[in-house]
Amino acid sequence: MEQQLKDMLMQDAIVVNQEVELTNVLLGFDKGNKYSLHAPNGQRIGQSAEVSNGLGGFIFRQLFNNMRSADIKIFGNNGAELAEMKKPFKFIFSEIAVRLGGQEIGRAKRSSWIGRNYSISVKGVPTFTISSSLFQWKNFRFNVIKGGVHVATIMKRYEGALKMMFTQADTFTVEFINKNLSLDERLTLLATTFLIDYDCFEQN
Repeated sequence: MEQQLKDMLMQDAIVVNQEVELTNVLLGFDKGNKYSLHAPNGQRIGQSAEVSNGLGGFIFRQLFNNMRSADIKIFGNNGAELAEMKKPFKFIFSEIAVRLGGQEIGRAKRSSWIGRNYSISVKGVPTFTISSSLFQWKNFRFNVIKGGVHVATIMKRYEGALKMMFTQADTFTVEFINKNLSLDERLTLLATTFLIDYDCFEQN
């Protein structure tokens, strides 16, 4: 694991800010998602982007939106690729896998039709669960449970009615409450944050 990625994952929390695309605002076209990653103090610690697949990928995004497959990469501030996330095409029960050097580190998958519930495995071992109420407003919380203990929280921050009306830009925070979570576990929860954005908040 690259030192840049280790430094990123050892933060107490990672703020994931989706960057606004002008074409989304003016034309209503959905381009590949881009995010900036920040430490709790606001320092930029990296970025992430959905890899474009040309015209075919663009059309696929317009037709299938959050059901679409996606290849998302995490980069350091110097542009070096640090990790890759793969989201396969799914009508229901969306999922995402995070990989380092081609090896799967973890996988998150929606586990219920109605509720925002997720099962998360690390190195093939079931590790975390998430159960989030549908009846939330402004700040959406997804509590991460391991062995019956609340160890992390993924939260979406409300950005205001005007911004939400015209763009799909979201801001998330993944907070590592248990400071003893491993780097692999933290990376998997970061990937889960992206899945929640696609799954629950992608513009329809």
